Amino acid sequence: MRTRLLLPLLFISLIALLAACATGPRSIEIPREKLQAALERRFPYEARPAGLFTINVAVPRLRLQPEANRLLLDFAVEASDRLSRRSTRGNLAVSFGVRYASSDATVRAVDVRVENIDLEGASGALRAPLQVVGALVAGQLLEGAVLHAFRPEDIAQARGWTPQSLRVTPTGVLVVLVPPGTGAGVGAGSMR
Repeated sequence: MRTRLLLPLLFISLIALLAACATGPRSIEIPREKLQAALERRFPYEARPAGLFTINVAVPRLRLQPEANRLLLDFAVEASDRLSRRSTRGNLAVSFGVRYASSDATVRAVDVRVENIDLEGASGALRAPLQVVGALVAGQLLEGAVLHAFRPEDIAQARGWTPQSLRVTPTGVLVVLVPPGTGAGVGAGSMR
């Protein structure tokens, strides 16, 4: 008799547990390698702002900064002053956050910041303008850059689940999805 009462209760408990697992958050990780490949398509790059300088930016190396929820790019840079014909080499470090744009189902770079510009042997007269120009070039190249685009079949397979948050992890960018009807998704805007 006891077994007859216990069996249906166990069955209902199991179904409730499975239902809870099916409605909890899901996630998709965009691996570092895919992010690096998306960024490599934009480089190398040459800029000639106002015709005064020539700046050559090499293909960057991507580093993940989970503690800051940001990504960091290290570039080799060569800059020359077109008037005096002086040139210098160095390194540029740029960091940025990520956001999801629901309008086109992409993950994009946002809040680009120059973290460091180190130019070997650059005089003070050359260093200050190159730092400003470097910041402008970095912003133009990276702000809003597409890091990952979800394919239509990815969207269809999600079955209405929507991104809730993005987190930089030690291995990539984690996109946390929530089920339809929870009101926690992004909707028509964008989120970080």
